[in-house]
Amino acid sequence: MAEANWEYPQHQQFERVPTLDQVDPNDRKAIYAARAQKIRDDWVKAMEGRLIKEKLDECYRTEGVNHYASCRHLADMYLKSIKENRVEGFRKKSA
Repeated sequence: MAEANWEYPQHQQFERVPTLDQVDPNDRKAIYAARAQKIRDDWVKAMEGRLIKEKLDECYRTEGVNHYASCRHLADMYLKSIKENRVEGFRKKSA
């Protein structure tokens, strides 16, 4: 039986497009492309936060009583990511 030659898939690279603020409101293709880019960017930010949280949880488990000192850098990174990387979506709510 022949062995399968498995390779890791390459990450798809998307072309950067102008943001929703920069596109013409009448250009549907540009609006959809900007929306998709915004959703992808927000998803990446959310996943970065999740990875930091997983590392922080692992650090807490492995360090035991020393986790306050040993895991401080991860806790600071996680708090920073929570504050800065909020998912807003592409629809802005007017006040």
